[in-house]
Amino acid sequence: MAGHSHRTSVKNGHKTFKSKHASKGALKRLYKGKVEKTIANGKMIKTITKFQRKNTAKQLRSKKISSTLEIRKLFEGKNGAEKIITVILLTEDISANDIISKLVKSDDIEIPEKDDSPLVNDVFITKYKTNLKFIVPDMSNFLNILDSAKVADFVVFGLSGTSEVDQEFGEQVIRALELQGISSYIGVVTNLSKVHKKEKFQLDVKQSLESYFKHFFPNEDHIFNLEKSSEALNALRFLCQRYPRPVSWRDNRGYLVAQKVDFVENNNDPNSENGNLVIEGTVRGVGFNADRLVHIPGLGDFQVNGIERILNSTRGPKPSTTTLDEVELLDAELSNKFEANQATRETLEEYALEDLDIEEWSDYDDDFEYENLTSARYDDHGFLPGRETAAKKVKLPKGTSEYQAKWYLDDVIDIDEDDEIEDHIGEEDLVEKLQTEYDEDMNMDTDDLASNHVAFSTTDAQTEAGDDDFIDLSPEEEERQWREFKAQESDDRDFPDEIELNPTESGIERMKRYRGLKNLHSCVWNYNEKDPYAPAEWKRILKIGDYKNIRNRLLKEAKKSAQVIAGDRIKIYIQFPKCLLEKITDPTQILVSVYSLLPHEHKNAMVNFSVERWEAYDEPVPSHEPLIVQYGVRRYTIQPLFSSASNSSNNVHKYERFLHHDTISIATCIAPVDFTQSPAIFFKSNPNDPKGLELVGQGSFLNADHTRILAKRAVLTGHPFRFHKNVVTVRYMFFNADDVEWFKSIPLFTKSGRSGFIKESLGTHGYFKASFDAKLSAQDIVGMALFKRMWPNTSLPWYGEE
Repeated sequence: MAGHSHRTSVKNGHKTFKSKHASKGALKRLYKGKVEKTIANGKMIKTITKFQRKNTAKQLRSKKISSTLEIRKLFEGKNGAEKIITVILLTEDISANDIISKLVKSDDIEIPEKDDSPLVNDVFITKYKTNLKFIVPDMSNFLNILDSAKVADFVVFGLSGTSEVDQEFGEQVIRALELQGISSYIGVVTNLSKVHKKEKFQLDVKQSLESYFKHFFPNEDHIFNLEKSSEALNALRFLCQRYPRPVSWRDNRGYLVAQKVDFVENNNDPNSENGNLVIEGTVRGVGFNADRLVHIPGLGDFQVNGIERILNSTRGPKPSTTTLDEVELLDAELSNKFEANQATRETLEEYALEDLDIEEWSDYDDDFEYENLTSARYDDHGFLPGRETAAKKVKLPKGTSEYQAKWYLDDVIDIDEDDEIEDHIGEEDLVEKLQTEYDEDMNMDTDDLASNHVAFSTTDAQTEAGDDDFIDLSPEEEERQWREFKAQESDDRDFPDEIELNPTESGIERMKRYRGLKNLHSCVWNYNEKDPYAPAEWKRILKIGDYKNIRNRLLKEAKKSAQVIAGDRIKIYIQFPKCLLEKITDPTQILVSVYSLLPHEHKNAMVNFSVERWEAYDEPVPSHEPLIVQYGVRRYTIQPLFSSASNSSNNVHKYERFLHHDTISIATCIAPVDFTQSPAIFFKSNPNDPKGLELVGQGSFLNADHTRILAKRAVLTGHPFRFHKNVVTVRYMFFNADDVEWFKSIPLFTKSGRSGFIKESLGTHGYFKASFDAKLSAQDIVGMALFKRMWPNTSLPWYGEE
């Protein structure tokens, strides 16, 4: 054992104690030195317990189940509401009647063979105990396609295995339906047998069609081949058992598809110009109220005289008539008839000043007039020439004239008028010579007020003038003018808002409506000021104080006040003029639909749309140009004013002359208000387009806000002529001394970021002395930013006849 010594070996220590909960000391060490975060609004975050989370999930689950049950009750049974199915053909070599017959053939229902004329047909599927209403729109009428898809629970797109979808028509139809909102959809094909008789050789074509369909509808990756009975049965099962997805803007109002239409004369006054248009159908959406207006697409808004319920909804309890006596039967009969209350019914007046959160005009400024100004306005107050601050007087050499003294770069020169000498004439000649040289190269800017007033009847005015006055331009001249028009949009993007004064015109007269602003997004601009250029209807439009709260309140009230609900079979009596009877079509051939309007939706307001230009549209889209907008159930011809989508605190936004690509703008006009936040599609009439309409842009209805101010910016530019430290002589911005004095209160800026102000006028040709916060270079351009308010234009309803 000699030489032995103890050597340490690898030993594992005892396992540390692992508690399920940290000790107090461990928690103190973990959070040592840390400070609890504070909330901006001062409210403490309330910890939600596990029981509360489970209860919230249970409530959401229960709400979803009850919602599904409500929809199931709406469609189930023989007396249930019809599922509306619109069949849209994307190619010309397939038949809508063939699609419908192959779908219902699996239920042993025979559809008589017809041509592809428009139809509205009701079918009861015995196998699934479901009512279906098939709508085939007029494929040559683009508006009828949109209206038919608007009311549809399911849209069936017909594809072909032998021909491609037309890019100018078929794809534009799909895009337009996506933009206006589409509920549920499927794709079908009926002629794969023409590709090849054997099924395995048809797979490539079918996969190609599925890939094409998935490009537009990513959630749907299957196309039904209706030539196979099994897939036709699957498609029918899909339509009967699947519940349609909601379309919020449509489902927030009542609507129905007419099954019968009749006209009844006014018994009280047979000579009356109005009668009762009786439309029978099944209610969908939130329901109808006899005191509210209704809208018929293509015809307009109308008052309701009464509503009669024929059959109760399957969603509500069905009263038993076996145990009711005569009095109770009479009460039940009366409860199914609703007459309009003359005191509370909605009127057809388009302008209103009362009710809602409409602001009073007590603060309307009646004193402001452009004719009373003595100088340009700056931040809502004019420059007062009588308030110049006293400056030091500089002694000048004897014999210096007043004109020569102004070229000395000092503030104020004290000189007697009797000391003028003949050098004054020499200096004036020098300025006149420079002015003459400039005038030879001067081009007058054409961006003036005339471009801001485009009438709806431009085409009509040319027609009335006679064809003899029309000169057919040569193709070269047409192309030159088109390129010149396209260049205006390019110049507006490259040199925004820059204008030039003509040497022979007065800047005061041309720019009298303009004012200077220190900062567009923080200035004080009274939206109620009196302006002689405001539209005549401005004081009579609907003015809403808080659009968001009013919208939420009206949507809740519409559900509570509905006298008939979804699933009820009703007759609605509409006060209808006899002169429009010729426009009523057969409801078994052409779709006739009726939509209820929310309170005040007939009244005109200053409305705003978000708009993004369609990527395939290449023509310039200037402000004031007539466009056709479809928002919700309406279509109007508008002359929108485009403005930036800024979020300024003073609600003053920069007016834009053109709708540019890759930017989201706000389109403003005077039109009926909408409370459902519906999508908006902008069109332009084009006879050369297969649809008759050309898609210009898409967006949505934002709000009705009369306090939004659109400020048009104009930048006058001048050339630095002489330099001395921070003082510069500027020319070619104005061309007479009166203009310099008028705009003397407006600050100046340069392209390099310098800022300054006008010190005094030099001579009589618009030269002036300006002081800047730093030295300028000869390459700098001096600018003056001026702003004027742009007023929205009124709109007209468009029914697709123009």
